[in-house]
Amino acid sequence: MIKQFLSSIFWGSTPNNYTFYQLYSKMRKWGKTEGYPYEYQLPEHISFPSEFWAQVIKLFKATRSDGYERAISVFWADGELILSSAIKGTTSSVTPSANIRVSYVPTKKREYWSREVHLDGKLYSKKDVYYKKAPKKIEVVYLFNMHTHPPHKREDGTSYYAFFSVQDLKSLTKSTAAITGMIGDKLWILIRTNNTPNHISLEQRDVTVENLSKQLHLGVYSGEWKTKLKRHNSVN
Repeated sequence: MIKQFLSSIFWGSTPNNYTFYQLYSKMRKWGKTEGYPYEYQLPEHISFPSEFWAQVIKLFKATRSDGYERAISVFWADGELILSSAIKGTTSSVTPSANIRVSYVPTKKREYWSREVHLDGKLYSKKDVYYKKAPKKIEVVYLFNMHTHPPHKREDGTSYYAFFSVQDLKSLTKSTAAITGMIGDKLWILIRTNNTPNHISLEQRDVTVENLSKQLHLGVYSGEWKTKLKRHNSVN
């Protein structure tokens, strides 16, 4: 179902910028639409809330410090953007994992319930909600995952960050998500389109922005910390 949600956010006229919340609103509005977006329907920019960037920067610093990859999953849980706890992998790979539970429990306040979000068995957030606004069906949706890449040293002593790996691309096409992210010295986001193949045949040396765009027909975005992500391969 998330494939349908994510594909439908782009139907209609192409905007210059979408916030993450606007993207999700589009997912809900066009949730029954099949397929992925056309390339020309992708936005020029994507922006994220401050709490999202805080977690991204935290992951970046942790990986830069010890050289171990980390992964985080992004969920939508009854109106709230949830970022899972970071999973620490090895120096070359990591697999994200998270368990989220949302519940509404009575409070001492008349006509109010407490919406409690538990992440991996621990209380993530708590908010009082007027009982008539409590949903009949609780919605928890997996959106996408991001992982970090550690810095590498060149012979001259300068640092560089590896780009997406072939395995990253294969994981995207085999999953139900239409988005994946990678944190190096900036944030990179890939969005699958209706022309993206199900099977990846690129060699690692051929994984470039140009090939991701022209051969795999992916929307490729990147941005510095706390800025809008800009699309690299616009066809508008």
